[in-house]
Amino acid sequence: MKKVVGWVVAPVVVAGVAVAWASSAGAADSPVEVQSSLVEDYAYPGADAILAEHGLKVFTGDGHVEPVSSGEFGSGSCAPGLIQVETMVEEEPYGAYYCFRTSGTRGFLTLEVPHTFLLRGGDKPVEATAELASGTEETYAVAPNTSVAVDPGEGAEMPQAILVELRFGSW
Repeated sequence: MKKVVGWVVAPVVVAGVAVAWASSAGAADSPVEVQSSLVEDYAYPGADAILAEHGLKVFTGDGHVEPVSSGEFGSGSCAPGLIQVETMVEEEPYGAYYCFRTSGTRGFLTLEVPHTFLLRGGDKPVEATAELASGTEETYAVAPNTSVAVDPGEGAEMPQAILVELRFGSW
């Protein structure tokens, strides 16, 4: 009985070694396929299209803070219930405003909005973080449908704050 088992096991071992040798022999010649990670990186889908359409740089988010419209400074405003971010610069059109819709119970969006000087809350309380001209970051609590000034500058100086994050809900 032992001899039969030996004859059965030996070909299986030899076959396994042959398969391993064959798969490693061509490894240098063929590219190795690596499966992508299933971990969410929160990269914002359509960021290039948003930059092209609105001139707005968005980086990451969970989809619950969504840019929906924009306009030139003084040409209008966002609908009630939307977050509004306003900028001001020295050359025409002298700035812009950006509108964001929120959905769900919490959300975030990291972005870059240079020359931010005013934030208006949407239908939920919002926390907005900005990098100030001094190099420090400050977080502003913005109540629903109220406006908050963001480091507007001194005298005739244009605002230098860069809005970097919008967040709502409990984290």
